[in-house]
Amino acid sequence: MFRTTLLAAAFAFAATSSLASHCPQDAAAIDHALTVTTLDDAAKAEIQTLRDEGMALHEAGNHAESEAMLADAMRRLLLAAE
Repeated sequence: MFRTTLLAAAFAFAATSSLASHCPQDAAAIDHALTVTTLDDAAKAEIQTLRDEGMALHEAGNHAESEAMLADAMRRLLLAAE
């Protein structure tokens, strides 16, 4: 019984951790990529705007929208770097 309870607690913890918002990590990755890539100013400004809007959504508690906005910024960053 103890083993089952421990296993259930471990699964619950893992599920909670995996659902936690990763917006700050995404924003940090975008920030780093913007400093090491050579993009034109317009592309950098567009990506920075998406990043800032994503973090504003994160701070407002709209994590799903924030993650989508940050993912869009990352996609555009990758496409612009090609």
